[in-house]
Amino acid sequence: MDVLKLENLDAGYGESQVLWGINLSVKEGSVTLLLGSNGAGKTTTLRVATGIIKPWKGHIYFLDRDISMDPTYKRAEEGIIMVPEGRRLWPDMTVYEHLEMGAFTKRARDKFEDNLEFVYQLFPILKERRNQLAGTMSGGEQQMLAIARAIMGDPRILLMDEPSLGLAPTIVIQVFNSIKQLKERGMTILLVEQNVHMGLTVADYAYVMENGRIVLEGPSDEVSETDMIKKSYLGI
Repeated sequence: MDVLKLENLDAGYGESQVLWGINLSVKEGSVTLLLGSNGAGKTTTLRVATGIIKPWKGHIYFLDRDISMDPTYKRAEEGIIMVPEGRRLWPDMTVYEHLEMGAFTKRARDKFEDNLEFVYQLFPILKERRNQLAGTMSGGEQQMLAIARAIMGDPRILLMDEPSLGLAPTIVIQVFNSIKQLKERGMTILLVEQNVHMGLTVADYAYVMENGRIVLEGPSDEVSETDMIKKSYLGI
């Protein structure tokens, strides 16, 4: 079943069109990878999916319901949750306060204790640092907190925008290990990631964007073997 489906989608900012006829779907329980260079339209695609910007044309379906005009808060209430690029934490709030903020919807509050236990298992350092201010944490710890805050929203689909960006190699491995654990838990994930090798390793299906268009798609193991990926992204 498709949890999220974008159909013939055009979108942009002001008079500048960024997305052109995007067709993309995310199957339940899968990790779907969206690849592309800077400026390809990946983040804009996530912003359309979450309702931050409205589509100019086309439709967005969530569990077979057209949500194209639904506001962002309503999509969040239904379980469309994003881990934004750059983490977007509040530096003067504690780890625990961020986790509380993540569970702001009723459906998330009802599962607060279960999700809190899970994120503490996923990222034990957050339990140790639960009273620490987010602004005093390392970049890797902040990224873990951003992911944990999103999980506290009890997502039906988790949208992750460049979760490994700017992190040390050892932390990148930890972040991708957490994505694997979420996948094993059955979580549906749409992942935007420039670490192509790691992204293709964890994903079930992949799309490649160029200049606001989908130019390649397929099972991740097949996409990884294409000349486009080998030459343009893996340097083979």
